[in-house]
Amino acid sequence: MEWWRTALVYQIYPRSFMDSDDDGVGDLKGISSKVDYLKEIGVDAVWLSPIYKSPMADFGYDISNFTDVDPIFGNMDDLKELLDKLKAVGIRVLMDFVPNHSSDEHLWFQKSVKKEEPYTDFYVWKDAIAFINGEPQPPNNWQSVFSGSAWEWNEERNQFYLHQFAIKQPDLNYRNSLVVEEMTKAIEFWLDLGVDGFRVDAAKFLVEEETMGNETKIDPEGPLTYSNMDHSLTTNREETYGIIRQWSELVKEKNKDGKDRVLLLEVYNTAEDIIKYYGGDDAPFQMPFNFFLLEAIRPNMTAKELEANVQGWLNAIPKDKTTNWVVGNHDNRRIPTRAGEEMADAVNMILAMLPGMMVSYNGEELGMKDTFLTYNETVDPSGRLLGPENYQAGSRDPERTPMQWDDSPYAGFSNKKPWLPVNPNYWNLNVKQQNSMINSHLKVFKDLSKLRGSEALLNMTNFEIKAVTEFVLLIKRWSNTERYYLLVNLDNYQVTTNLTEGGTVKIASINSGFNTGYIASSPLTLGPKSALLYTESNSSLRAMASTDFLLVLLFALLLYSILNVV
Repeated sequence: MEWWRTALVYQIYPRSFMDSDDDGVGDLKGISSKVDYLKEIGVDAVWLSPIYKSPMADFGYDISNFTDVDPIFGNMDDLKELLDKLKAVGIRVLMDFVPNHSSDEHLWFQKSVKKEEPYTDFYVWKDAIAFINGEPQPPNNWQSVFSGSAWEWNEERNQFYLHQFAIKQPDLNYRNSLVVEEMTKAIEFWLDLGVDGFRVDAAKFLVEEETMGNETKIDPEGPLTYSNMDHSLTTNREETYGIIRQWSELVKEKNKDGKDRVLLLEVYNTAEDIIKYYGGDDAPFQMPFNFFLLEAIRPNMTAKELEANVQGWLNAIPKDKTTNWVVGNHDNRRIPTRAGEEMADAVNMILAMLPGMMVSYNGEELGMKDTFLTYNETVDPSGRLLGPENYQAGSRDPERTPMQWDDSPYAGFSNKKPWLPVNPNYWNLNVKQQNSMINSHLKVFKDLSKLRGSEALLNMTNFEIKAVTEFVLLIKRWSNTERYYLLVNLDNYQVTTNLTEGGTVKIASINSGFNTGYIASSPLTLGPKSALLYTESNSSLRAMASTDFLLVLLFALLLYSILNVV
């Protein structure tokens, strides 16, 4: 079975993980220094957020060279050293691939502005639709994800260019075969270097409708904003699927060497649209990210909602396809901030018990919370564009603050002031402290990663999720010889529930009041926002399995006797 089908993938935001040279920014050597930690917490693969050469207008998502490392993170030798260290301990590496746009400082864009061939049409350029009082008017009403028009006027070329994200992130023109060719070469470059796959950023944005008409407002009386527009002209175009298929073909060709590489696609959309990003039968390694659970985790969520969320997605995906489960990343509020810090263990336990790939964002193993930042401390362009009154609604900085390693100044991340402030709770929420505690979020996470990698769980192909009550969720995994049960109390109050089957506690959230080895029996009282994972007695199940086998054997002997008599 391919490794990625059941992998624990750990996202590292390099700027915030570990700083090795005391410039306040995390780097590749910093990650290398923490390889033992990554092995210790049981990850199967790390996904590195962008480390490419970049002016850092959007902190690495504005790329000026798709085949080089930015000096702020180190150099190619540092990356090769990291790859070697990770592979030596059995950890694979996925890279962020950002194909929709480049930086406006990329050589391609600079040559495109000057109409130097073959770069004239490397980007999406359009004439002004009109001039009002000498001011050029954009070709249509398309809006940027980061707010405002998606079009920016370039005086030198005397045309508008499209930027579905920041102004300094011009969209590449995927109707130009040379662009597709260059980006395919970039993928091949990193695969040949030894990476095990990619997380493809903003995959649905690659190609736009060719006539470039106006998009329709969802609420005709509402404002002209990105959230109030139907984006069928700018996302999920048929041509986009075709380009991704080309990249998938390249990965499939590379996989002939026996290595199982993977292509994960970032797509926020409806289930109907997202499942179109799955690869064909010959490309099972191509799959979209599943963000539905991320969107469902919030205060006062019910067990029925979670059951419908998980089962609904499992029912929607194509037969024989693998899914993945994500509850946090560098673009979304952390779980303790979004759902309450008491839910840190419970959410990780839910994630670990679901079938498929588990994706975890650095710091989730500790229960790290978002950090409050003032407008002056905010550096994220999607927040700053909204101004001092509204910046918090768009800023992604709170979930990107430095990893909390210990209680020393700057949380052991750096010896100098970091690029973003450290959360002030670092003194009592950090790796060093949680490693020294009898019970901690980190220890629960380690136990979960061991469980996910165990032969017992890997053999449990049967799965069930159901709401026992409004706020009590049950997840069950089982094989012929063993069964695991996860009970989660989502309520703000303790609940008492009757167990269909009792068993021995394997893992308990730190707020549950239970310890490993406790014999869970009915009735069971669960504390608020707590979770309990227990296993049914092996001996009783083996006895059941043996009984089933004997019954089958007796039936076979009886049938044999009847046939002989006849």
